[in-house]
Amino acid sequence: MPTPARRSRAVPTASARPPAAPDRVPPEALPPEVAARFAAALDALAPGGRLALAVSGGADSLALLLLADGWTRAAPDRRLYVLTVDHGLRPESARETGAVAAQATALGHDHAVLRPNRPLPRRGLEAAARACRYELMAAWCRAAAVPALATGHTLDDQAETLLMRLERGSGLDGLSAMAPETRLGDIRLLRPLLGFRRAETAALVARAGLHAADDPMNHDPAFERVRIRRAMTTLGLDAEGLAATADRLRRDRAAIETLVDDLVRRAFTLSPAGVGGIEVAALRGTPAPLVERALARLIRAVGGGAYPPRRDRLDRLAALIAGDGDFPGATLGGCRFLPGRGHVRVLREARRLGPDLELGAGAAGVWDGRFAVVAGAQPVTIAALGAHRPQGLPALPAAERQVLPAVFSQGRLIAVPTLEFGTPQAARLRYCAPSMFSA
Repeated sequence: MPTPARRSRAVPTASARPPAAPDRVPPEALPPEVAARFAAALDALAPGGRLALAVSGGADSLALLLLADGWTRAAPDRRLYVLTVDHGLRPESARETGAVAAQATALGHDHAVLRPNRPLPRRGLEAAARACRYELMAAWCRAAAVPALATGHTLDDQAETLLMRLERGSGLDGLSAMAPETRLGDIRLLRPLLGFRRAETAALVARAGLHAADDPMNHDPAFERVRIRRAMTTLGLDAEGLAATADRLRRDRAAIETLVDDLVRRAFTLSPAGVGGIEVAALRGTPAPLVERALARLIRAVGGGAYPPRRDRLDRLAALIAGDGDFPGATLGGCRFLPGRGHVRVLREARRLGPDLELGAGAAGVWDGRFAVVAGAQPVTIAALGAHRPQGLPALPAAERQVLPAVFSQGRLIAVPTLEFGTPQAARLRYCAPSMFSA
C-alpha cells in the first residue's frame, strides 16, 4: 500500500484549496512562453483536476513541479500531489527526498514519500528500480483516487530511448519510443515535457534558484542510458532529429493499431472476470503481424503484464491458433490458451498468479495486476478461489474457477464478487488490466 502523504500546517487537506505559499517561486522564474508551451502540452493530454507528479529532485522533475505549479494556479479546481520514491540506495537519498518535500510544501502541495517494501535485485537494477517506482506511484494514485501521474521525461530522454531500443533490435512498437500518454493499469501516465530539451529544464530550475539533485547513476557507464548518452555526444547525433523519427514511427504505429482494433472487435471477447475468447475463423486470412499485435493485447488484458511477450513467441502462437491444423493448446505471457471447436478460451495461468492481497477495512489495492479492490467494513484477503467449491457457487470449468479472485476473512471464503456469490459488501472489485483497444 502507498505510504501516506507527509503533511505539515502549510499543506491543506484534500478538501481545501492550497493557500499561496509565502516563499513560492517568483513568477519571473517561469518565462511566459515556456509556461504557455507546458500548459498547451498538458492541456492536450486532458489530465483532469487531480494530477500526481513523479518528482525525484533532479532537474527534469523539478522543472515539471515548477511548471505544473503554474498550470495548477491558473484554475481553482486543479490540485497537485507530489510523489517521491526513495529506494534508499544512496546515503544522500533521504536529504534529496526532504528537499523535494520542502519545495512541494512551500508551493502548497501535498507530498508523499514512497519506499519499497522489498529489496531490489542487483542484476538489472535500473529496470527493476523503474518498475518498482511505477508500481508504488500507481498504487498511491489508485488509493488516493488520483487518475493521472505525470513524469518529467524530456525530448533528450526520447532520443536516448529510441537508440536503446534500436540497439536491442526492437520493432515498430519499441522504436516509437515513449508516447505522451500510456497507462499503468487504470492510472494514466502522462509525459508533458517530451517537447522540452534537458538544457531547458536545467535552465528553468537554475533560474528559480533551486538546487537539483545529481544522481551518480546518471554518470555511471555501467548503465545503458549513460552509455547511449555519451555515444550520442561522441557521434554528434541530433536529439531533435531522433525524437522526430520516433514521433513519425509512432504515427505509423497508430495507423496500424486502428486495423488491430477492428480485428479485436471481430475476433476477441473479454469477460468482466478476465476470461478471454478467440473466434479462430476471424483470424484466418488476416496478415500475421496484425494477428500478433491483437494477441499481444489479449495477453496483456488477461495476464495483466506490463509488457507483451516477444514477437517471435507471438508469431509461433499466431501460427498455431490461425493455422489449418488442430490447435493443441499453449501458454504464453501468464495465460493459458485452451482449445475448443472453432474457439479458444484464454485464462490466467494459475502458477503465475500474484501473491495474496491483504487489505484493512476500507483500504484499496490491486490483486494480480488485474483487479482493483476496495475492502468493505472489515479486513479481507484477496486470493485465488482455487479448489474451493462452496455450496451454491455457480458451476463453471475448474480451470476457470481456480484463477477467479475470491474474498477471504480470517481464512474463510466469504465472497466471489465476479460470480455475485457470498457477501457483496465484503469488497468491491473492478477489472483494471490493460485494455484490448488502443487509446
